[in-house]
Amino acid sequence: MVSLFKIIQVGDHGEVPGAEVFWMKDFDKWYRLSFYSFLIKTENDQYVLINTGLPDDLSLRNKFLKEWAKSDRCKFQHVEKIENALAKLNITTDDISHIIITPVQDYTIGRIHMFRKAKLYFSKKGWYEDVVTPSPSPFLNRDIYLPRLTREYLFDEAWNRIVLVENQEVIKGIEVKWTGCHHRSSMLVKFNFDKKRWCISDSAFVMNNFEQNIPIGIAEDIYECLNAYDYMRRECDVVIPSYDPENVNRFKEYILK
Repeated sequence: MVSLFKIIQVGDHGEVPGAEVFWMKDFDKWYRLSFYSFLIKTENDQYVLINTGLPDDLSLRNKFLKEWAKSDRCKFQHVEKIENALAKLNITTDDISHIIITPVQDYTIGRIHMFRKAKLYFSKKGWYEDVVTPSPSPFLNRDIYLPRLTREYLFDEAWNRIVLVENQEVIKGIEVKWTGCHHRSSMLVKFNFDKKRWCISDSAFVMNNFEQNIPIGIAEDIYECLNAYDYMRRECDVVIPSYDPENVNRFKEYILK
């Protein structure tokens, strides 16, 4: 059972072309996206963090985005760094016992080096296919989605704290399910809180992906997206799309101010 749940807006994506959000739709529109971390306190008073936020240096990422989108509208920015957000709750990075990363991208893993004591949970499939033996990417430099500082930290200091998981309870009361769809390292996180089953998933960027059954536009496999939506309809009372800017209004009572 989860005793505390907080949503932390850590970053802003600016606006992205509509076809990035919705598969083969809205080519003439732009949509804003946001980045979040999620803090959970378990019944035995352990803190679990889902994603750590953006790295300090966003120059390489934003250069790529500007060239790709042909616009300054698409740009990563910090909203609140995770260490500062945790401090509002009198929590330090050393107080975090477990970190779940989904998916492996700079905006989820960018501050993982600040957490020196936590166990680090990654999708087993994603670890091999996105981290250790990634296939050639048609568009994204590995130094962007997995910064060199982060790679060095994972393969050196953090090595003995890495746990590879797949479709299982990773901490008492918190389960993960591999979804794919967005990346090979994408997992859904499910837990019980406030008498409901909550699910967080990047297979839906925004709620309309899930509610209208429209795969995300930059899916690696649209059928995995549709399978994820079917699973969420069966298993989840509350669905949190990973990048929906409306999360701050839809779930405002859980937003860390």
